Amino acid sequence: MNRSFVLVIIVIVAALLAAPAWNFQDKKPIAAYIIKVVKDVERRSGPTSGWSKAMLLSELKAGYEVRTQDKSFAMIKFADESKVSVREKSIITISGEVSGGKILNRDVFIERGRAVFNIKKQETEQFRFTSPISVASIRGTEGGTGFDPGTTTSDLTLITGVAEFTSTRTECKLVVHAGETGLIDSTGCRADTASLRALQNNNPNSGVNQGTAVDTVAGYRTTTTTRFSLNTSLSGTLQSGQGAALRLSLANPPVDITQATMRYRNQGETSFKTLTLTMSGVNLSGTIPGTDIKAGTTKIFEYYFSMAGSDGKTYSFPETTPEANPYTLPIKPRVVYLKIPITTPNGELRFLQISYEE
Repeated sequence: MNRSFVLVIIVIVAALLAAPAWNFQDKKPIAAYIIKVVKDVERRSGPTSGWSKAMLLSELKAGYEVRTQDKSFAMIKFADESKVSVREKSIITISGEVSGGKILNRDVFIERGRAVFNIKKQETEQFRFTSPISVASIRGTEGGTGFDPGTTTSDLTLITGVAEFTSTRTECKLVVHAGETGLIDSTGCRADTASLRALQNNNPNSGVNQGTAVDTVAGYRTTTTTRFSLNTSLSGTLQSGQGAALRLSLANPPVDITQATMRYRNQGETSFKTLTLTMSGVNLSGTIPGTDIKAGTTKIFEYYFSMAGSDGKTYSFPETTPEANPYTLPIKPRVVYLKIPITTPNGELRFLQISYEE
């Protein structure tokens, strides 16, 4: 066989294998499952098919729609553990493709209503939430988005992460950050700091979005009482002399919290010191200086939190007599080593090492 002919065949085969159109790995429609159903939830395989009652673990393939009625709720889970909560009076459609176990693309179209999400971060794929007027492109993000056909308004509130929010009508574009709400309507795009109510309403970890409580913002009456609570990263053992950063998040605050402080001391000290916490929506943060953490004789660190509400009330954690019954953490003492020079009887210089706990 002519060598040049063989070379041409090799080149053609290589080109075909490299071309995107010649992808020999099968693409399949994405699938998800309904893992929670509250009251009246329906699904259908497409706009030309009829609605049927959605059951627990009902499969949703690309093109499937989910509809929730008054005071109803559904939670959808994808293979990568990403979750989408479908709130009452909503209609959504899922679409997307997978190839060889890898997600290529995903889209949740909101015809009306609201979806609250916890999306796991992917290396390349962007999860999109679309509506008749908007596209929200997110990656590894928590928050909520909705579309109101009555006012032709789309909104996006983020609890964590960053998202790009684009109008498909005016082509304006926003970058929405954690703690912000983006809004798209006939006038264009705008973003602002999210209200405490908006953050609670779009937090996937709140009772509202777990199907265990309902939301007054959406016109519900509360069916399950969810208490104001506090989640904190401060745990384990503190190190004497080392600063400690802490992060906190508020769950179900009854009113807007206007100020938050941490009161702390080393057990045995007569008074508590005050650390003013930085607030960003329902998230709080601060750093305890290392000079304020000392093991002492008890090796115990005591602390509590005090918060001022917009209603003029003070909210404390622990709730009852926090100064007398504070939270506690152990403190690991810092070991100090001293080298003392000594001279042996032979006149040689040696060092005696002594250690003690500070």
